[in-house]
Amino acid sequence: MKRYLDLVPISAKIHRKQSRMSIFCIVLAVFLVTTIFGMADMFIRSQILQAQMDGGNFHVGLRYVTDEDCSLIAKRPAVKAAARYGVLNYRGEDGYTLSGKTAIIMGCDAPWFSDMMVDGIAEGNFPQTESEAMLTQSAKDRLGFQIGDTVVIDGPDGEKLTYIISGFCKDAMKTTSEDSIGVSITTDAFRSIYPAVKHETLEDYDSVCYVQFENPWNARREIQQLKADLGLSDEQVYENVKLMGMYGQSDSSKMMQIYVVAAILFVLVLAAGVMMIASSLNSNVAQRTEFFGLMRCIGATPKQVIRLVRKEALLWCRFAIPAGIGAGVVVIWILCAVLRILSPEYFAQMPALGLSIPSILAGILVGLLTVLLAARSPAKKAARVSPLAAVSGNANGQQPAKRAANTRLFKVETALGVHHATASRKNLILMAGSFALSIILFLSFSVTVDFMKHSLTPLRPWTADLSIISPDHSLSVDSGILGKLKENPAVKAAYGRMFAYDLPMEGAIEPQKADLLTYEENQFGWAKEYLLEGSLDTVASQPGTALIVYEPETTIQVGDTVTLDIGGKNQQLQIAGMLSTAPFGNANDTALLICSEDTFRQLSGTSNYTIVDIQLTNKATDEDVNAIQQIAGTSYTFSDERMSNSSVRGTYYCFCLFIYGFLVLIALITVFNIINSITMSVAARTRQYGVFRAIGLSTRQLKKMIIAEACVYTITGSIIGTVLGLICNQKLFEMLITSFWGDAWGIPWMELTIILFIMILAVIFAVRGPVRKIHKMSIVDTISAQ
Repeated sequence: MKRYLDLVPISAKIHRKQSRMSIFCIVLAVFLVTTIFGMADMFIRSQILQAQMDGGNFHVGLRYVTDEDCSLIAKRPAVKAAARYGVLNYRGEDGYTLSGKTAIIMGCDAPWFSDMMVDGIAEGNFPQTESEAMLTQSAKDRLGFQIGDTVVIDGPDGEKLTYIISGFCKDAMKTTSEDSIGVSITTDAFRSIYPAVKHETLEDYDSVCYVQFENPWNARREIQQLKADLGLSDEQVYENVKLMGMYGQSDSSKMMQIYVVAAILFVLVLAAGVMMIASSLNSNVAQRTEFFGLMRCIGATPKQVIRLVRKEALLWCRFAIPAGIGAGVVVIWILCAVLRILSPEYFAQMPALGLSIPSILAGILVGLLTVLLAARSPAKKAARVSPLAAVSGNANGQQPAKRAANTRLFKVETALGVHHATASRKNLILMAGSFALSIILFLSFSVTVDFMKHSLTPLRPWTADLSIISPDHSLSVDSGILGKLKENPAVKAAYGRMFAYDLPMEGAIEPQKADLLTYEENQFGWAKEYLLEGSLDTVASQPGTALIVYEPETTIQVGDTVTLDIGGKNQQLQIAGMLSTAPFGNANDTALLICSEDTFRQLSGTSNYTIVDIQLTNKATDEDVNAIQQIAGTSYTFSDERMSNSSVRGTYYCFCLFIYGFLVLIALITVFNIINSITMSVAARTRQYGVFRAIGLSTRQLKKMIIAEACVYTITGSIIGTVLGLICNQKLFEMLITSFWGDAWGIPWMELTIILFIMILAVIFAVRGPVRKIHKMSIVDTISAQ
């Protein structure tokens, strides 16, 4: 051995038990940072994928620019692709149809599909001439078109547009939901049919120039440069907000507020990691002050002792940092695998064993920098240990008591526990601060749950995958179709609804009109949680009864009888129940009444439906959907909501998985941190406890002393954490919820109760282990423990 630093590996072996707890604490801190940052990184990746698939892989759109501007933009080094895009008959207002279906005509450049749409072209090629067109995939599946076929689009005033099919592109949510056909043609072909008055800018053809940058992480600077070079105003440039927001490049005020919230949570996570490691190192050094004093006896200078402490701390990092990062990476892999299973339509492209470089770097930096910073104060404390105190066996690092423990309020053992916790102000701050940060983190992250509930609407039990709808919303859907659908093995549930609109209501009641619709067994079951008063069973089983959906302006109450004019005849319905809401819209001056199918048949004399909704099994394929469409025929609107439902489901699963994952992770870290901190605190005082046992203190009294000390840390940390946590919760709530939806903040009692309950349980488990360990040790071993 040539240097004192060579003692570090030897010391690590001798004090393996003490070092193990410090290493475990560093592992926890690195694991916390790596996992949360990794989850955030994977969440951003997943949302980027979904944003690209739902809204297109473009970053900005430019209005009121010319063809020359678009050409120059496409040639810029920072621009990967630029494409002109316009649409005609978007809402069916212009009268273009194909085989009886609304035809939405899109005029664009080839890069729109090759670069800005994820897997945009399903088969064939983008049109190369003005006589070619590319149709959406549903035209092939449901109408039987093939590449090379000639299609004729019927236009307004008898106009006929003839095209040769060059390929098929992926369906959009709008086309599948409305049972319409998308027709993509070249920009020149589009302009030849567009009724433009002027021909100066793209806006004259209801067109926009979409731009995709080479480096989306630098898009904000490129946008500013683009504005300056072309003289574009802010009104001419609009963002793909969701996609740009995920890249951190959005200039939207809402996204800016979300960035601020993310930065605050980022700082809190780092602070939690720093506090955990600092508290652990402080307890470890306090436990081994005699060893450092003996180092001084054999000639080590204070600087050498400081270096020794730092090197030992870095030696722990050699194992702790890789272990924490490795555990975090495994957790991220598991979460990504779950996401791929839950929503393969959107997240199948996510790497099964991907690495989050930002999270790994954050874990390494937090581990190394925190250990070095946290080791400074304990190292200086170790360097100040007196050699004489070490030789005499009094190097326990305890400061002389300025006042005795207060035994007026508590018994001796309890008073000593309180005194031990408060004797060292720094230790109390570190321990209580570590506990408080757990509460602050939990309460701060819990706001994201409210944000998720406000920003996302999960699929309701009644949400349909497919719908067969009467084109004129009349009672024209054959009831026989419902029977055939129920026999189809790909159908999970099928149910119809009959509608009668704007029925006059007689009597001194408000409103004077009503929409009447039907529920069947499934729908009555789903309505149970929305029942305010009355009985669903009565409406389902007794003819002549109905439910009313609550409206503030209605004067109709449960028990009232209303008279409706149906087909020129007055029909009476008794109101047997009231619902808080229903999944249907109605005019402000129109009541919404719900009855059984039997009641509706008696009133109207018809058994046909206005709409038939279909829920598919998980194993249903596109071929099954095409077969169902064949059953429905071409007389009805066939709405396919699978793409929309998949989008909602994917987003909701993603938010739930990561947000609740954050909270579970914080709760687990809280438990481990409390157990480890109290264990280390007790271990640092093992010799003192041995002395107390030698002078007659019983194990029961010793347990009370340790519990009292742990309670001081917990109560102090809980008070500080609750106060600061509620402040953070309120501020974040106002930034994320109040500013967007106007909801007033309230104390999150449930979240506060959960985290405090978790802390109490953790303290109970944390105290039991050290007490049992000291009880099993002999008094001599306890006094001589290091």
